[in-house]
Order: sequence, then structure tokens, then C-alpha cells
Amino acid sequence: MRAVMEYHADSDNYPCIKVSIVLGNEDLSIKISDQGGGISRNQSHLLFNYLYSTAPRPDSTDMGGSAPLAGYGYGLPISRLYARYFQGDLQLYSTEGYGTDAIIYLKALSSEANEVLPVFNKASTKFYRQTTQTSDWTNSSSVFGNNGRNSNMLGHMGLLIKPSPRIAQPSVTGARAV
Repeated sequence: MRAVMEYHADSDNYPCIKVSIVLGNEDLSIKISDQGGGISRNQSHLLFNYLYSTAPRPDSTDMGGSAPLAGYGYGLPISRLYARYFQGDLQLYSTEGYGTDAIIYLKALSSEANEVLPVFNKASTKFYRQTTQTSDWTNSSSVFGNNGRNSNMLGHMGLLIKPSPRIAQPSVTGARAV
């Protein structure tokens, strides 16, 4: 939302931030789309690095009684780490000069969202017996491959969040269930 407000600072009418929640056979997918100007492709590889942020660094001397929510460079890396921990993923698709789509994939069935803990030494492997082979969430590549299958939608809910110039919190302008 910060990017939308900054990118359209000279406008009186801010574009909506679109949120889609889709429950498929395997995944619960959450897609958040904005028109905040996006990020260039040569910077996109930095987005999941800790301490990297596109937001200005918060001023520690002028907190004004409230803690800043952006600018430290931990939000995206930790969010992706949590998603992968439970066999999901977080992916970003950005178009410079337009906006960004963030998609969070979570397992639809809790029985499939097993914790995968990395094993750091060979001596401890005898205590871990895994019945099915799963991806290691610490891997830098995506947990989900693009296998070209479309999910069979069980449900879909869409929200539009309209930024307001007067307040820093979103207001829901419409919701629908299909």
C-alpha cells in the first residue's frame, strides 16, 4: 500500500489493491495485486534478501510513539520462510512502471502442511524417518514447480482495498464470494 500511495502521490484517486483468495484441490492461494509502480527486473532478485528494502530506512530518533512497519528488510524473507516451512511458497511478479502481484500458496489440507526441518548432521538422520519425500523449505528454488495444471476451484473470494489519502489503513470497498 505504501508503494501505491507514493507512486500516485499527485493523484486524488488511488487505484484499488485487489485481493483474491482461491481454494483449490491442493492449495489455498492468496493473490494481492497493486498498481504501485512495480520494481525493475535488475532489482527483483534482491527482494528476498534480509535487510534489503525499497522503503526508506525508519528514523530511530523520531518514532512519535509508534513503531514503523516497513523499512527493515525482514517482511518478505520471513514471510516466504514461514510459507515454505509449511510446504507453501511466496512469489512476486512485478512489472516496472505498473505494479506487483504477490501470490501466497498454502496447503489446503492441514495433513499435507507438514513441517520440514532441515537435518544438519548425519548422526541425527537415524532419528528422522520420513514416509514421503518432500522439498526442503530452505532451498532457494521454489517449492512449487510450474506443472501447467489448473486447480479445480472449490471457492473464490475477491476483495478490493481502496487506499485513502486521509488514513494509512485500507478500507474494503467490495467483497464477493463466487
